[in-house]
Amino acid sequence: MKPAETKPAQGDDRGEKEADLPELGVRILSDFGRIVAAEARLLEINIVGAARTLVDRIYLAAVLIVIAAVGVVSIIGGICLLLHEWMPWWQVLGIVGFTSMLLAEILRRTLMHPNVPIVEISTPATTDTGPVRS
Repeated sequence: MKPAETKPAQGDDRGEKEADLPELGVRILSDFGRIVAAEARLLEINIVGAARTLVDRIYLAAVLIVIAAVGVVSIIGGICLLLHEWMPWWQVLGIVGFTSMLLAEILRRTLMHPNVPIVEISTPATTDTGPVRS
């Protein structure tokens, strides 16, 4: 083979490749568009499912909290009425109030970490050299 004979064949090959470039670009863009659309549909399905689950859980938690609150108020009312059989109302309410404060303090000490304050007051941070500047 002579080098001169192979040059035109390469030029024709290159011309075909250059003619296929726009078609290849269109295929790449259309494939990319389909991938993006599929990912968007998948994301939408996941977000909608997660949102529905969250709303269901919030609804269920709200119903359970209301039912529990009604139960607690009923029990406290029953205790108050039972105690009122033996005492005047001011003594009953004092005993129930003192007991509920004592129960709240016991629960706070057992459920909360000892280093967590109930009320946190923010103060400016200081270092050894003075106040910290932001």
